[in-house]
Amino acid sequence: MQIELAKTLLNTVRHAAYATINEDGTPHNSPLMFICNEGLTKLYIGSYSESVHSKNIVRTGKAFAVLYDSFKKGQGGLYITGENGHECEGDDLVEALRVHNIVRERRGSQPIDIDVYLRSKPSQRMYSIDIVKIEIYNAVRGEDGYIVKETRVPVNPHELR
Repeated sequence: MQIELAKTLLNTVRHAAYATINEDGTPHNSPLMFICNEGLTKLYIGSYSESVHSKNIVRTGKAFAVLYDSFKKGQGGLYITGENGHECEGDDLVEALRVHNIVRERRGSQPIDIDVYLRSKPSQRMYSIDIVKIEIYNAVRGEDGYIVKETRVPVNPHELR
């Protein structure tokens, strides 16, 4: 059941909540288009280079994404921990844009040309983040409906394809 939930979220969630770390150590959260590669090894973000989350990713290399269905109470969610975040260049940019355009096509949007990401800064950039951990989150509720326990179950990306 939990694997099916995770697969559903990966295939239906359009935007994820991405957390990054500000320079002063405080958290920063941004709703961003959810883009991951077919092997579930990379997250990609297309964003303005001067955005707080973009600067945070380049500075720390870290990001944390949460996927959930906000219309289904108590369903659970998917937590994705990322490291080695950086701005994409060269072949890395070509691959990120390929994945991004697959997602755009699936959603009925026009592809983006690579020239959009090659303009001088500040402008749109693609960021790549290595997925280092995927966990299925679930809240266990008591008879009264209140949460009595939370679980995070690590899942192998191979199980989600």
